[in-house]
Amino acid sequence: MWRELLQDHGGPMLFGDFSIADAYYAPVCMRFITYALPLPPDIQAYVERVRALPGVQAWITDALAEQDFLDFEEPYRLRR
Repeated sequence: MWRELLQDHGGPMLFGDFSIADAYYAPVCMRFITYALPLPPDIQAYVERVRALPGVQAWITDALAEQDFLDFEEPYRLRR
């Protein structure tokens, strides 16, 4: 689906310019990165473009800086 949208609308985002669809799929893009899933080159390039968006970069930065958690809910996390 992503490949078709990128081709039909000429990229760089799913419908040409950035849209709500790209925002909607940003968490999916991040999961592809987190799990290091193999992707075709054109889709990998789209995922990297989404990751490079200022809003996504702010989201990543804020998530990495987060210190609030409950030990019993997230026993796998280490305090920084």
